[in-house]
Amino acid sequence: MILDTPFTKTSQELIQFVTELRGLGAQVYLDLPRIVVIGNQSAGKSSLVEAISGISVPRDAGTCTRCPMECRLAHFPGTWSCQISIRWEYDAAGERLDEVEEVPFGARLTNPADVELMLRRAQAAVLGVSAAGGRAAAVTRFVGMSAEEMRRSTDPSAGGTKALAFSRNTICVDIKGPELVDLSFVDLPGIVQNAEAEIVKLVEDLVTSYVQGNCLILVALPMSDDIENQKAARIAKLADSQGLRTIGVLTKPDTIPAGSTKRREQWLDVLEGRAPPEHALRHGYFCTRQPDDDQRLAGITPGAARAAEAEFFRTTAPWGSSTCPRRFGTGNLVKSISELLTRIISDSLPKLLGEVAAQLTATKKQLAQLPPAVTTEPSAFVLDLVTRFQHDVSELVHGSPRRASLVQATRETYERFKYAIRDTAPAFVPFEDAQRAPKSRMRFVRMEDEDEDGRPAGVGKGAEYQYLEDVREHIRASVTRKLPNNIPYPAKRSLIESFQKKWEEHFMACFERVQAAFKEHLQELMKQRFDRFGHLKGVIICVRPSISGVFTAETCADAPSRPNVMEQVNICAAETVAQLQIQLQLERAAPFTQNTHYLASKRTMQLAQYKQARASRSQNQAPNGKSSDESDSGSAYEQATLGGGKTNGSNGKNGSSPAVPRSPKTLNQKEKETLSEALAALVKLGYSVGEDDLGKLNPPDTYEEELEVMAEVRAYFQVAYKRVIDYTPLLIDLHLLYKLEERLQGVLIERLGLGSAKADARCAAYIAEDPHVSALRSELLAKRAKLEKVQRALYDFGL
Repeated sequence: MILDTPFTKTSQELIQFVTELRGLGAQVYLDLPRIVVIGNQSAGKSSLVEAISGISVPRDAGTCTRCPMECRLAHFPGTWSCQISIRWEYDAAGERLDEVEEVPFGARLTNPADVELMLRRAQAAVLGVSAAGGRAAAVTRFVGMSAEEMRRSTDPSAGGTKALAFSRNTICVDIKGPELVDLSFVDLPGIVQNAEAEIVKLVEDLVTSYVQGNCLILVALPMSDDIENQKAARIAKLADSQGLRTIGVLTKPDTIPAGSTKRREQWLDVLEGRAPPEHALRHGYFCTRQPDDDQRLAGITPGAARAAEAEFFRTTAPWGSSTCPRRFGTGNLVKSISELLTRIISDSLPKLLGEVAAQLTATKKQLAQLPPAVTTEPSAFVLDLVTRFQHDVSELVHGSPRRASLVQATRETYERFKYAIRDTAPAFVPFEDAQRAPKSRMRFVRMEDEDEDGRPAGVGKGAEYQYLEDVREHIRASVTRKLPNNIPYPAKRSLIESFQKKWEEHFMACFERVQAAFKEHLQELMKQRFDRFGHLKGVIICVRPSISGVFTAETCADAPSRPNVMEQVNICAAETVAQLQIQLQLERAAPFTQNTHYLASKRTMQLAQYKQARASRSQNQAPNGKSSDESDSGSAYEQATLGGGKTNGSNGKNGSSPAVPRSPKTLNQKEKETLSEALAALVKLGYSVGEDDLGKLNPPDTYEEELEVMAEVRAYFQVAYKRVIDYTPLLIDLHLLYKLEERLQGVLIERLGLGSAKADARCAAYIAEDPHVSALRSELLAKRAKLEKVQRALYDFGL
C-alpha cells in the first residue's frame, strides 16, 4: 500500500541510503536516524511491532520483550527471508565489553512461522549467557532447543539455572520481502514498575539511553489507562520536552468498556489534536487495533488483521465519525512514520556530512600524533635511541634549562640537609643549671651567622640543653692523668662525638631523597624514549644472562631480573653510600682542621658571648634573691641584655644602678657612639680591639674552664658544619649522578648487543611496535577508511 504512493521512491532511496551507511559501520561513529518503540509492559507494544514487521514475536507470560530487538526491514522483490543475529555489547554482569560483536543466530529463515521460536531461542541465549558458560556456548546451546527444553533450562525446580530478568544485549532481526517497506526500528523491553528496583532501573536506563539523539520515539499508550499514568510517556517527555520527535500510538481501543462514552470522547480529542498542552505532540497521535489472543491463536493473517482493524474503526463510535480518519489504523501509522523518518533522514544528512568531516579531521590528527613507523636500519635506530637517552640523562644531571627539575629538587634537598646538620649544634647554655637560666635559652645556643633567607641558625626541636654544671661533671668524668689547669682532651672530643653521632641519619636521609628523585626522573625519561617499544623497554629494564653468560632479551617472569638502568643506579648508590661512610669516618676519626683562623675567631666570639651573658646576669639580681627575669616583671634581664637602658639596682633605693656591660647589639645610639669612641682610642694606643672582644673584659668566672670547653666545642662544630654541608652534596652528585651519566651509554650498548653479529635481528625484535600502538593505529586507520567511505557515499548521494 505504501509502496504505491508518489512519496515511495524518495522514502525508499533515503531509508536504503541510511541502511547502506549502517552497512558501512557509520552507526559506530555517527548518530544515524532511527525509530525507537517504547511503552509500559503490556501496553500492546509487541502487537504493534508484529503489525509493522509482519512477524510474530514472543508475547505470552514470561516471554515478552526482555532485551532490545532491532528490526531492520527492507523491501525486496524476491523471496521473503529473515536472519536473526545477536549483538553482544555487555557481559553477564552488565559491564560494557571492550569489543562489540554481532554474530548470526542460526541459519536464514524463509518461513515467517519459524521466526517466533527462533526469537525465543535467541532471547534465551541472551538471558542465559552466564549459565551457558559464555557467549559462543550460549549460541550453540540454545539455537536448536525446543520450547519445552528452554523452559526446563531456566526452571531451578527442573534442574535448570535461573536466567537474567533483562539484558542490554540486542537481538537483531533482518527481514526482507516484497510486502515490506524500508524501515528500521528498535523495540525495547516494556517499562516495568512492579519488579525489583535493580530491574526497574536497568530497563528505564536502557530506554532512556535509546531515546536520546536523532531518533523518532513511538510511545505505545494503552487506552485503558490515562496518559499521566504512563511511565513511558514521562520518559519520552524528558528526552523530547517540546514533543518534536514523539508520536503517541494509542493501543487497545477495544478494551474501553461499552458504557464509557465520555472516556472515548476524551481520547477522540487527543487523536484530533485537542489534547491538553502538556500532552501535545508535534506529530500527534495514532490509534491502532490489533488481533486479540483468540484471533492470533486461530492464525489470523496480516491482511485479515488489517481488514478487521479498518472495519472496527469504521463501525465503532466515535472513531467512525472522526474528522481525522488518517489517525486510525496501522497502515496510516506506518505511512506516517515512514514519511517522518524520511524527513528526519533528509534533514540529518547535511549535518552528517559536517560531522563526518570533523571526525575525519580528528582521526587524521590522532594518526599524526602516533609515533612514525621505523624505516631505518634497526641497529642504527636503537643506537640512536640509546644515544638520545644518554643525552637526556646528561641534561638531567647537569640541569639544562630543558631538564632542570632534578637539580632544582636536589638543591632543595641539600638545603634541608644543611639545616638538619646545623640543628645538631651543641645546645650549651652558659648558666649553672636550668633553674638559674633565663626562660628564653635559644639566644645562647643560636649560632651567630644567619642565612640569606633569614632563617636563624639554631638547634633542632627537642634538643637537650647542657648547662655549666653538666659540662663540669662531664670534665670531671674525663679526668685521668693531667697537669693542673689543663682540660682533658677526651672531654672535648666526646662532646664533639656527641653531635657527630647524629649526622649519619641526616647523611642517609639526604642521599635517599636524592636517589629517589633521580630514579623517578630516570623512569620518566625511559618512558618518554622507550615506551612505544615494549620489547626494547623490557630489555632495558629487565635482562637476564643466558647459560653462556651473554645477556638475552627474554621475559623476566620466570627468572631473577637484572635491571640495566636501575642496576647501574644501584651500583652507583652503593658506591655513594660507601663514600658517605668514609666521610663520616673521617669526621669521627679525630677533630681536625687547618682552618685555624676561623676556628680561633669563632672560639673567641663564642667565649665572649658566654661571658657577656653571665656578666649581665650577675649584675641583675632581684631583691628577693632571684634573678630579675624570675621576678614578677620577668623582663629585667632581657632589658639589660637585649633592650638597652637601665634596670632597677639591687639596693632598690634610688632606682638606678652602676653601668652593666652589655652586648654591643643591645646599645642605643648614644651608647654605641660612646663605645665607638672608646674602641677608637684603644686602637690609637696600639690595641687591636673589636666589639667581639669586649666580653674578655669581664672578670674571671668560676666556670672559666667550662666556658672554654663550650666555646671550643661550638667553634669546632661550625668548622665541621661548614665542611660537611659542602662536601656531602658534592660527593652525592659525583658518585651517584655523574658516575651514572659516565657509565650508562657503554653499559646499554653492551647489554643490548649492538656490536654483536646478530645486532640487526636482535634490534628488529627490540623495536617491534607495541601491540597497543599497533592496535590503535589499525583502529584509527579502519575508522578513517570507514569515514572516507561514508563521506564518498554522502557525496555520491548528491550532498
